[in-house]
Amino acid sequence: MNTRRSVAFLLSAALILIGVRAGFASALPAPAPDTAYPYASDDGRILAEIQNNSEAMANLEYLSDSIGARLSGTAGLKRANEWTKQKFIEYGLTNVHLEAWTVARPWTRGTARARITAPAEHPLVIASAAWAPGTPGVVHGQVVYFDAKEKKDFEKFRGKLKGAIVIYQEPTTLSPPQPVDPYRSFTRPMQRPPARIGELPVGDPYEAFLQAEKDRDTFWKEEGVAAVLRDSAKPEGLLNMTDISLSRYAEGLVPTAFMTGEGYRMIWRLMKHGPVTVEIEMTNTFGNKPVEVYNTVADLRGSEKPDEMVIIGGHLDSWDLATGSTDNGTGSMAVLEAARALAKLKLKPKRTIRFVLFAGEEQGLYGSEEYVKAHVNELEKISAVLVHDTGTGRVRAIGMHDNYQDRELMDQVLTPLPELKLLEPSMARSYGTDHLSFDDAGVPGFFCMQDPAEYRLTHHSQTDTFDKVWKDDLNQGAQVLAAWAYNTAQLPTLLPRRPLPYNPGSKPATPSTGGAEAASPEAKPDPVAEMDTKIIEQLKRDEATLKADLTYLADRIGPRLTGSSQLDRASHWTEQQFKKAGFANAHLESWTIANSWTRESATGRIVSPAEQNLTLASGGWSPSTNGAVRGNVVGVSYRTAADLEQYHGKLKGAIVLMGAPREMELPENWLTTPWDGVASPLVHPKNDQPFINNDFMKLREAMTKLVDEEKPLAVLYGSEKDFGLMNMSSPLSRQYAPAVVPTAYVERENYLQLWRFMEQGAVEVEVNIGGKLSGKPMDVYNTVAEIRGSEKPDEVVIVGGHLDSWDLGTGATDDGTGAMAVLAAARALQKLGVQPKRTIRFVMFTGEEQGLNGSRAYVKAHAAELPKISAVLVHDIGTGKVLTVDMMGNYAARETIDHALYPLAAAPTVGLSEPSLRTVGGSDHVPFDEAGVPGFFCVQDIADYDKTHHSQADTLEHVRWGDLTEGAQVLAVFAYNVAQLPDLLPRKPAKPAATQPK
Repeated sequence: MNTRRSVAFLLSAALILIGVRAGFASALPAPAPDTAYPYASDDGRILAEIQNNSEAMANLEYLSDSIGARLSGTAGLKRANEWTKQKFIEYGLTNVHLEAWTVARPWTRGTARARITAPAEHPLVIASAAWAPGTPGVVHGQVVYFDAKEKKDFEKFRGKLKGAIVIYQEPTTLSPPQPVDPYRSFTRPMQRPPARIGELPVGDPYEAFLQAEKDRDTFWKEEGVAAVLRDSAKPEGLLNMTDISLSRYAEGLVPTAFMTGEGYRMIWRLMKHGPVTVEIEMTNTFGNKPVEVYNTVADLRGSEKPDEMVIIGGHLDSWDLATGSTDNGTGSMAVLEAARALAKLKLKPKRTIRFVLFAGEEQGLYGSEEYVKAHVNELEKISAVLVHDTGTGRVRAIGMHDNYQDRELMDQVLTPLPELKLLEPSMARSYGTDHLSFDDAGVPGFFCMQDPAEYRLTHHSQTDTFDKVWKDDLNQGAQVLAAWAYNTAQLPTLLPRRPLPYNPGSKPATPSTGGAEAASPEAKPDPVAEMDTKIIEQLKRDEATLKADLTYLADRIGPRLTGSSQLDRASHWTEQQFKKAGFANAHLESWTIANSWTRESATGRIVSPAEQNLTLASGGWSPSTNGAVRGNVVGVSYRTAADLEQYHGKLKGAIVLMGAPREMELPENWLTTPWDGVASPLVHPKNDQPFINNDFMKLREAMTKLVDEEKPLAVLYGSEKDFGLMNMSSPLSRQYAPAVVPTAYVERENYLQLWRFMEQGAVEVEVNIGGKLSGKPMDVYNTVAEIRGSEKPDEVVIVGGHLDSWDLGTGATDDGTGAMAVLAAARALQKLGVQPKRTIRFVMFTGEEQGLNGSRAYVKAHAAELPKISAVLVHDIGTGKVLTVDMMGNYAARETIDHALYPLAAAPTVGLSEPSLRTVGGSDHVPFDEAGVPGFFCVQDIADYDKTHHSQADTLEHVRWGDLTEGAQVLAVFAYNVAQLPDLLPRKPAKPAATQPK
């Protein structure tokens, strides 16, 4: 990876939980049959071939140890070109050749030594920067810290640097070592989205970085600086490396060397106490004529559209302090291995797959730039390019460099590859490797986002050697490249290009700069961004009010079961809060439930084989057993509706344990869950399959029908929570009808014991389950208020949460937090006197816990205005920090939402990550999504939600107040920014009627 560019960039519930918020057991839609992904059947062969027969490690060992360092313009790189050419031929590729381009002035490293001579002698370990001139023999000079941050600050050094040895960086802190987060690229705040038409472009940060370097080096040359020392910023005596040429392969202006972090810090400490003198000598040489270097190219020719192609690549060149094993021997050999596997399997992709090993990447992506220049007439026929160039770590995701238009097709490419455990594709930009040359020319350029895997240590250092390579991860990288290339080549169409202009608001490239320059007009004030700042600050000031509101709701009103007097009280209280704050159209919208239900006590005990009390809680809308009932226990084990058939005739008069225990796994961070994995905030069965709504509904209907026909005495469900915590749902009731038989939850520890007893013989249990139903319909309410739109009042943006809760706790985190965040967001916008273009509506739904019934009633009642609802955002996963917003597969709106959310990413206190496109149910956004309205929800940090959710632990003590304030900030900024957009958000294509969920 090119250091200078990378440095510049851095500157810049499952079926066992049936009835318990089932939708949250979902991630990506269920894998489609092979008819949808005709290439899927070949993917398994590709992955197996590389897994079982890989030659990547053997090839990399030869490249590293027998060829060695491959600096551009050297014999080592030429040997590597010739060897890789022969390997491609050996593997059966076609059109194998070397494409020449020129290094104007080759550079050869000489010797480099240095020491501190005063105030005390200390040896220093240094390495000359590449393309740096040597020193005129041994030079001595006093060390000067050049602390100019901007060009205007240079003047204070005018006339003071002649013969000086300059340092210009503050030392990097290396002790104690900072932990490396392998997921940092996915959890950090999202990058600024690309500029829209009329806005200043988001430029390549390398351009500003290079200009600053030119200004600095020129000044040093004019002032007579003797040498420059740079901090390697690595631990353990490791060096670093890059070149200092200010134009392509030009001689650097001032002798420059990297030194170990230890030496650099020694100089820094000594300078605090007085002058420091250093002696340095470097003997580098330059060639006196240009030399040719090469890109190695090979093809697997397309069978149907051979003139269209997919490219996978890496760079073959390296720096010369070591053997370039991880930068980028790994990427190059992963490309070679992908070629070997695809050719060996005799696959016939529709399009040509081209394999390119670039040269000159380390000095500025020059090999890929030359490739693009030489192949300019075929660029429109290149579907996409994927480059592997971040070391030996496994590929975690595909970085798509703002190519929003390709995201949906990219998901189709990756869906058949769950074995690779890739995370959700990212729109992240990277400027440090060869995909950029293509992307800048309009070709979709992607890069592999990899596990760090010690890359910060090996990168450009003397420890970039073969022994640092991780075999399994190298092979996984080859699998990613091969399968991605094949699947992309099999798509019905080329991947779409970004709409022109690619860089809106920029000037064309000029010969003098070699790249786009920023447009001359200065950026104008952004009134939306300015209001966003005010909204965030207002909500921070209002944190005490938010705390008081939730405290009153949870403690003074308490649990808010749908149909209860407490929910009725909460609905009227929230209506009054909106009215007191002066909101327009604050009112309650009624809808009807068939029965209210009151929990009564539930007790139980094991009668045999050993007496023991059971901890029970009645299931929602369960009737009573009318006293204690005793019966033998029958365990029902199922995964599908068909599994229930075996229990016909076996349940009458029994006490049923519904669902055999399964090994559970804790919820994972949404942002670091594999794209095909279970993105659930709840404990869920290990290795469970993605949630499929129609299959779930069939299973639930089959289960209800079985129990209704068999008439067992009672049905018991096991809590998925440990340590005596219960969970709550209405598993055998729908639409507030009485459950077909008395139903209860039993604590997990009891449940596991009952199944252990059944393995040994008969088990008898006695239970007494209490539940009282009203026997008559009852009105319940959604609370609604709004800020009327100033220009398009009939168009609406909705933010919501649900006011109802289960009744084992006080509903503080499910969903008192969401409901009160909505109230806080509304108050802040009202206090600020915002005048949004569209109406912003605040809705607190009820009946969510029994099946999203309040939001379904809302959608039904407002059917006529659904086409005018731009978006709905719901806050409903507890008290944890909002990590991002999930968009439910609304690909068309992704780029627009990035712009709407970026102020929340830029805000230090919020730091929102990239939006997600997973399809997940379980909350009030779903009825809107099903009706075609863009329905989104807040993805949150787990924050013990798996424990508090639907349990007696859902109380005020577990609320994280700072995170809740941030949640309100997200709701408010989202609502305002979406209300200010020029147009309504795009909608997902309508589903065919046959696929609409029931």
